[in-house]
Amino acid sequence: MTPYTIEDLLELLRKKYPNSFSNDTLNLEKLKEILESENHIKSGLHWTGKENSKKQAYTQSEFKFLLNTKKSIDADISKNIFIEGDNLDALKLLLENYSKSIKAIYIDPPYNTGSENFVYADKFAAQKNQKVNNPFDTLHGNWLSMIFPRLILSRELLRDDGVIFVSIDENELANLKLLLDEIYGEENFIDIFSWAKTETPANLSRKSKKVLEYVLCYQKVKDKIKFKGIKKTSPSSNGLLNQSNAINTLIFPKNLVKTKIPDKVIPKGTFQTDKYTLELLEDTEVYNGIFVKEVKLRGKFKWTQPKLDTEIQKGTTIHIPTIKLSPSYEKTAYDEEVPPNLINTKVGVETNESASKSLAKLLGAKVFDFPKPPSLIKYLFGFSDDPNGVFMDFFAGSGAAVQAILEMNEKDGGNRKYICVQLPEEIKKNSPAYAAGYRKISEITHKRVTKVSQLLKGKVNDAGFIYYELK
Repeated sequence: MTPYTIEDLLELLRKKYPNSFSNDTLNLEKLKEILESENHIKSGLHWTGKENSKKQAYTQSEFKFLLNTKKSIDADISKNIFIEGDNLDALKLLLENYSKSIKAIYIDPPYNTGSENFVYADKFAAQKNQKVNNPFDTLHGNWLSMIFPRLILSRELLRDDGVIFVSIDENELANLKLLLDEIYGEENFIDIFSWAKTETPANLSRKSKKVLEYVLCYQKVKDKIKFKGIKKTSPSSNGLLNQSNAINTLIFPKNLVKTKIPDKVIPKGTFQTDKYTLELLEDTEVYNGIFVKEVKLRGKFKWTQPKLDTEIQKGTTIHIPTIKLSPSYEKTAYDEEVPPNLINTKVGVETNESASKSLAKLLGAKVFDFPKPPSLIKYLFGFSDDPNGVFMDFFAGSGAAVQAILEMNEKDGGNRKYICVQLPEEIKKNSPAYAAGYRKISEITHKRVTKVSQLLKGKVNDAGFIYYELK
């Protein structure tokens, strides 16, 4: 048998992993990334066409970016990118300059609802002339084959601390979770966030009214850094006692603790609330609404002495309001809370209805079905933010993510950059968008991005964008 030569091996690699070659030279680092990604993919979700779908992620694109200066704004200085074309090709081409560079990705792909009424194509069930092996393939196979290679490439674009958010409804939620576990690793799963998309759900089902959509969240390499939700702005009083805590002693400094107790000396002893027993270990004294001597209490406290000392240094106000001697604290400034997995108006996120009204006002007509509110995407990106990072949406749709990024920059003076990708998919002739003069979804995206850029010019560091077409 004739032994393989180095050239034979290189030729095999060219055929199987063309993306690992650059200018006909093998890039070992790129090959390593591809092989690691392949090894990462090993879950039990299977459908006809899965292997061919996976291969699409590793074949070279035949397209190139073609600059369209007429559709760009400040193309000579802007670092924001708008791409019109198939996002699979766009992601492959972006890897050359943006591998391991994206801080966060938000996508709102088609939901595979089977609906014929959306501007966006949203029916991926197999057609009658397609050969499928089982009902699962019929309902889900095409959609899974579409999304699989794009999610594989999304992981390669993310920084190690990068995060991906994927909106979905109940039709593909279970399958998407398995697919993301497969690509990102179950150990990097963060949560399934439930977003209250409406306050007026349609009364169409005989079983339930649909109020929620879902956002699956993964981090490329899950770390121990806390996600940041909303920051409490109004002062509130919080008790320092907790039944599940062990008994310990806290010493509250003199001339610091506020109270409503009249001026008097309070002798040491036992004091009782409805739920807790407290022991005052030494006499103390109140004068003019302040404890003028140390308050040495023993009880089931949430805080340790070092925590109490730190909070006092931060300016946290301590109260012992009544003779029951139950202490509480009040902050005037709070750190951001870890976000709950329910997203609604209580955390400042709007609904589909409000998003539709805002978009119609911006564009002069209702041209997009169920656009996501920018407030949702701002909230999600804020979980793990970088004011100098690059953010991406490769199912750009109505362009909500671009508006979200620019508004984040407007708020804090940040230098976030965005990359958005939208397919020039034809709009149905019987749709309001067609009646308004739009012929492709990418035209709607471009219109919104242009409008927002014009509105925020001079208010953010970079309101422009470079418009590329895939040719």
